[in-house]
Amino acid sequence: NEYKSYLRLMEAVETWKKFVDCLSPPSILTPELKTHCKDLVEELQRLKFPIQKCIGSWYRIKFRHYFKNSLYGGIIEILQQQDNDFVVFERIITFLGKNVLQYLINFHTVEEIDSTFSKQLIYQDILVIILENQRVTEVFESSCVKLYKIGFDAYEKSQNCEDLSAKERQENEDRLKNFNKINQYMCCLHLFEDIAYDAVLHVLNSQIREFIIQNFQGQSFETSVIYPTFSWLETSVIPYIQTLTHHFVCPPNISLWKKRLKYLCYKTISEIRIADLFEILVDYPDSHAAVLDLKKCLSYIQCSTSLIRSLQVAFKERLLNPGVNTDDIITQYASAIKVLKFLDPTGVTLQKVCLPLRTYLKEREDTIKCILISLVSKEANELIRGLTETSGNLFKGNEDSDLEDDDWMNWVPPSKEITLDTRVGAGAQDTITTLCSIYGNADVFISEYRNLIADKLLTTNSYDLKYEMQNLELLKSGFGDDLSKCKIMLQDISDSYRTHNLIMNKLTGKPPFQLSVLMISHVFWPNLRADEIEVYKPLQEFLEGEYQQRYSEVKQSRTLEWKYNLGFVELELEIEGKTLPFTVSPVQATIISLFEDEEKHNADDIGNAIGLPLVQTRKKLAFWVTNGILSETSHDMYELRKGDDITPLKSGVMVMEDMDSAMVKIKEVREEELEGATTFVIGLIKTSKTGDVTLERVHKLLAMLLSDSVAGQLTVEEVKKFLDKKVKQNMLVFSGGVYKKAKA
Repeated sequence: NEYKSYLRLMEAVETWKKFVDCLSPPSILTPELKTHCKDLVEELQRLKFPIQKCIGSWYRIKFRHYFKNSLYGGIIEILQQQDNDFVVFERIITFLGKNVLQYLINFHTVEEIDSTFSKQLIYQDILVIILENQRVTEVFESSCVKLYKIGFDAYEKSQNCEDLSAKERQENEDRLKNFNKINQYMCCLHLFEDIAYDAVLHVLNSQIREFIIQNFQGQSFETSVIYPTFSWLETSVIPYIQTLTHHFVCPPNISLWKKRLKYLCYKTISEIRIADLFEILVDYPDSHAAVLDLKKCLSYIQCSTSLIRSLQVAFKERLLNPGVNTDDIITQYASAIKVLKFLDPTGVTLQKVCLPLRTYLKEREDTIKCILISLVSKEANELIRGLTETSGNLFKGNEDSDLEDDDWMNWVPPSKEITLDTRVGAGAQDTITTLCSIYGNADVFISEYRNLIADKLLTTNSYDLKYEMQNLELLKSGFGDDLSKCKIMLQDISDSYRTHNLIMNKLTGKPPFQLSVLMISHVFWPNLRADEIEVYKPLQEFLEGEYQQRYSEVKQSRTLEWKYNLGFVELELEIEGKTLPFTVSPVQATIISLFEDEEKHNADDIGNAIGLPLVQTRKKLAFWVTNGILSETSHDMYELRKGDDITPLKSGVMVMEDMDSAMVKIKEVREEELEGATTFVIGLIKTSKTGDVTLERVHKLLAMLLSDSVAGQLTVEEVKKFLDKKVKQNMLVFSGGVYKKAKA
């Protein structure tokens, strides 16, 4: 038995030697040799030789040794040639394809014998060996992207070759053929997944970005970018990927590739839409298609942080500076409210982006005025629509409405999910509510509206109040019934019309000029400027004489106090046959009337005659100089122009002066009222138990004490400035964070 075992072992060894000689590289199996190998395997199995457990490991070691000692030298020779990296790369891949893939029949034979063996293990060993060479690594890194870029360009040209000449078409076919050969070797050698995959993604990302930027960035925002991009993806990019991967042993997962490419598309589209978001807001709602693109991108990728940061920077650079009109800032803010509410219904994005904008608008003196001008405009706009839709006071929304909800026990927080709902996110009502919430209460708006309507009423000669009454009723829907003073102001206009007509009918003789008089109840009107000036003597004598006497007969319990600095004068200047119409303030009309008797006047004399300081007199005279009526012949000496020397800016056209507001500025009123509160603050300190008071307490009490127009905009900083002024005047002492009365 031992002898028989020995003979069987020797027979197995001899058979194994024959098998090794048949399969060992550089031996390449032919169909006949493959059949012979299988016969030898069956013989070894009959002899109970464990070939199935060792053939895979043995062949892998054998081929690795063969590659390092024989084939690797060919790669070294290629590297030593003085060619560019891409040519070297192509030669290395071609060399590997020709010299390694010829052993495929050997690999398949070993796989059939040993189930634990895979030809991919051979390819991995080859890749490890060649990448140990730093030069090979550099060549592969620099050339893979270039290869697939050339392949994509050649493929696109082959699909759209109508515009190519015969020579260009042939050259492109040659490039595509060479690319397909190199790519086939890459796929068959299993190098695509290990080396080329990232390069292909990089190329496709670059091509997608190039396509979107070239075709859509900076273009019209009225059309969507997503749908034409995805159409191009399906017709050009996906077929290219199928061409790349059709050499794979296992079919590629095209749906997975589509997901990756769509992500790249959404990422690029979001970047260009975010970069253009400021312009999109300017064009809104015409740019709604671009907003829809961004909405869809936000539902697929996380780019809200980038959006917030980009828009904050754009607002800071392009809006938050003194050179931008407040109207433009408010318009952009209104668009931002609608768009950002649409993109993020939770309001988080809107709050983060627009907080600096709200703070800046609150600091601007004309913000409230601009909002109100839009609200009373004759042209329809977003703010008027919002006010029309309002079903109550705009400022009730600042309270915690959730606590007032009858169904508060079933309250749920708003979802943070960004949905694909394509309806407009913020309505017109939300826009006006958000704008008005900058100030927190209606007092400042009511005060500014009183100033606005007062300025308008004081500069019109019409008694028709239909439009103003409509505006008042509209504003009541948003600001409540606190506009009663404004209603009395309008009533004053109607009463003035009737009273003026009664007085004019009682006159013994008609004045040599047309006249309209506005009689107001000063208690209900804003603080009006009270400049003590002298005006055109015939007018002043008539008003203070017979007109005031007749008024006392009509209104026996009342008297008139004339504001000669307010109102306007429509006059025509006749100079040497030329008639020039003007609409100016009473002061300007009085100044030019002085030149009726004398053609030359000194600025100082004019100021003394009217009651104006010299600086203001010069400013008023500059109006007539600018309009070509007067000329400054020497310092502070003005003369009426004559003949051809009269050069009006607008010949034959009514010239209107930009008249100053009739109202005392709110800043001046605030300073005056604060100054008047000095006694109150000192008394507050005296009556306190500790003999001192904090800044916050003074601010709180002054806000309650002062008038609504002042208290509504009174800030802690302004109160601190006022108290520090009293410290400098030695009336108060600041110590330990509190204010005390200074010792006498």
